[in-house]
Amino acid sequence: MQSPALSTRSRRLAAAADDGELAPRSVAAAAAAGLGSNAVMWASLYSVATTGGGLPAGPFGVVGLVEGVSYLLVVGLAGAALYGKVSTGSGLPFLSEARGERPGGLLGAAEGLSCLSVAAGAAVLLLLQANQGCVPNALPIADYSDRVAVCR
Repeated sequence: MQSPALSTRSRRLAAAADDGELAPRSVAAAAAAGLGSNAVMWASLYSVATTGGGLPAGPFGVVGLVEGVSYLLVVGLAGAALYGKVSTGSGLPFLSEARGERPGGLLGAAEGLSCLSVAAGAAVLLLLQANQGCVPNALPIADYSDRVAVCR
């Protein structure tokens, strides 16, 4: 059961989003996160394509954390874009022409680049498998080295 305060807050946020009050800030944040995450993912894909492994973990694992979160954001943004295309026939709802929300097309750029990045990730994975006969390991999340050949 939802608490009355949570449902009231949720209703206020939904009303503010419908009025367009939150849109410029949330769209700018989503665009910045999407574009930044795509840059990290492309650096990681280059590393995977050339070395068979992602970016080094870095101090205290921070670089690996940023890499993992970037992959999640890019795949999430591409998935949201695909869902929007299938369900409404247009891009992400943040770019609704009817509401007049076009923040310089940055979210559209992040959306398109995310779809391209997911396709590039699949291509790098397939090329790595075809050329070296291995796939990169997803440690520490999953260790599947006993089932498939893992790049070293």
